[in-house]
Amino acid sequence: MPKPRLLQCLVAAAGLLLALPALAGTWQWRDASGRMVYSDQPPPSSVPASQILRAPAPGAAGEPAPAAAAPRADAAGQAPASPRSPVAAPRTWVEKEQESRKRAMEREDAERKQSDEREQAARTARACQDARTALRTLESGMRISAVDASGERQVIDDAERARRIDAARQEIARSCARAG
Repeated sequence: MPKPRLLQCLVAAAGLLLALPALAGTWQWRDASGRMVYSDQPPPSSVPASQILRAPAPGAAGEPAPAAAAPRADAAGQAPASPRSPVAAPRTWVEKEQESRKRAMEREDAERKQSDEREQAARTARACQDARTALRTLESGMRISAVDASGERQVIDDAERARRIDAARQEIARSCARAG
């Protein structure tokens, strides 16, 4: 008993495999009443291109390539701009996933670049503020001391004060021009 059933299954599977090439050359569209239409012939010119859901691949099942087919007229009766423009096939999920990942990477790069720019602007603003504070302190006339290499506190003299004031002004010119 199992052998005839196995034979029936094999014959059915072979029949389905033989039908696949015929299905590859079919058109699918919605007609004016909204019904799905399947055909081996292209839809009539009264069907707008937006209603065509599937077109056969170029050269599939003996069909001529879209370049050899006559250009279809749109709803206004005008021929399309290019007779070589085939009906756009829907994108596969793999293509959609690749585009999504590409957009996500571009978005991450843009966010990272903006973050780096904000951090650099904050560092520049902080350097400007520190240089202005140092200049105010140096120009105030207060006694300023510094710790030398041996760890002892030394009061800076007028020459050192003038050198530090010049350095602070240069830093203000460099940092505050970029920050503002």
